Amino acid sequence: MKRVIVLAMIALLVGGAAFAQTTLSNFYPKDARSMAMGGAFVAMSDGFQSLYGNPAAFADKKAELTLLSMTPWLYLSPTTENIDAVSGLVSGEGDEQDMFNTLTGLVTKNGFGAGASLGLGWVGKGLGLGLVGGADAYLSGKTLLGATGSVDGQMNAVIGIGVPLNLGPFRLQVGGDVRPYLRMTGDIVGTQLIGMMAGGDDFDPLTLEVDVGFGLAVDLGATLELGKLVSVGLAIRDLSTKQTYARSTIGEVLESEGLPSGTEATYAVMPNITVGAAVTPIPAFLRPLIDVTVIAELQDPIKVIRDNSSMWNLFHLGAEAETLGGLIAVRAGLNKGWLSFGAGLDLLIMEVNVALFTEELGPYPGDRGRTGVSAEVAIRF
Repeated sequence: MKRVIVLAMIALLVGGAAFAQTTLSNFYPKDARSMAMGGAFVAMSDGFQSLYGNPAAFADKKAELTLLSMTPWLYLSPTTENIDAVSGLVSGEGDEQDMFNTLTGLVTKNGFGAGASLGLGWVGKGLGLGLVGGADAYLSGKTLLGATGSVDGQMNAVIGIGVPLNLGPFRLQVGGDVRPYLRMTGDIVGTQLIGMMAGGDDFDPLTLEVDVGFGLAVDLGATLELGKLVSVGLAIRDLSTKQTYARSTIGEVLESEGLPSGTEATYAVMPNITVGAAVTPIPAFLRPLIDVTVIAELQDPIKVIRDNSSMWNLFHLGAEAETLGGLIAVRAGLNKGWLSFGAGLDLLIMEVNVALFTEELGPYPGDRGRTGVSAEVAIRF
């Protein structure tokens, strides 16, 4: 009976999207810590990451204040050849044919794009407050002139609470937040990328057409600590209604004091469900010297069912080893079958994290991998 009820709920959620023009996923930062761990840091997130992860962390005993978190990322396989190619593009070396050849190699092999996020927030002791925003652009294709992609941006204000419940030897935390946001999304093609890189009057990025509007979402979560070694978590994000946006250009959005008027576009926002478990096998008395956490998560089953993707696209696995109370951290993971790696350094109030990751964009593992690098610099107390 329980299985029938769960399947019926998923069918209703998936079927509801058919009446909208299209579906739209909320924007999530490619933060270096979670990307290094195979993306497995949603249901089991903590600290600043819980502002776009599991709001149950708002009930943590220890509070964390992030004055600034800045994370740029680049969709690029970091080979010497690619690094030299991008350096040449940025410096303007070579002629237009050289630029065309370089972009063709980048776009057709891995896709090419970049993004960045900024945020600040307070998490812990029953409260979650924050501002998190960013933008991302990416395109790919078999040829440069035929390449297609998207440009996305979102600014979130997070207001949430978390409550701890002691159940004998277990600790249960539940939390939730209300998240108003400003969302922007649009399409980009290869010829526009050529115009942007060439400069001059060939193409003005401010003329890119985008759909822009306000949305409101609710996020819910829970974690259960099963003693000192094991914990489990559940996060349900992006509970919302259909969103109606105005079609405009980036320039009009920047110049307008409010939302620009234009042709309306309607999107369905699908809930994102993640369940996970974390194991910390190191005895508690040794953790100040070395601590290891292994996390496994199943993410976004609704999208996997809707897109008729392989069930392997649900799986994310990550591990983190910290030494000297978190001073140095090394990380590794599996993101839908793709390997990821990273490291971190925590120096008093400054934290630095880096990651090399690959994520699957296609319906099957190994079908359409996208490699990228991400770095975070944060000031935290």
